[in-house]
Amino acid sequence: MKIIFLSLALCGCSTMHALLPNTVAPEFEHMSHATQHAPMTDHPGQHYETIAQITATWNLTKHFYVNASEGVSLNPYYNDAHSYGEIEGPREQFTLRVGYTFRVKD
Repeated sequence: MKIIFLSLALCGCSTMHALLPNTVAPEFEHMSHATQHAPMTDHPGQHYETIAQITATWNLTKHFYVNASEGVSLNPYYNDAHSYGEIEGPREQFTLRVGYTFRVKD
């Protein structure tokens, strides 16, 4: 499969160009509950996930898009949960989003 993609990339085929994302961006993402942070609570929680990742975006139509992110958790290892941060499993993190953009203003 890698050979096919490499061949398409080298020959400059329009098929490969169609598979490329519209944008690629390095990002930091923090996921938590707003109610676990001050001033929403007097007892802040430690349940969160912080990820350094690369996100590719495909604009499928004028409004529909797909985001795919691959990254690593920056959280410490939690022995009791056998995880890094709040998502169980290894440090590697994958996120896929499909969305619709509403135009508010021109």
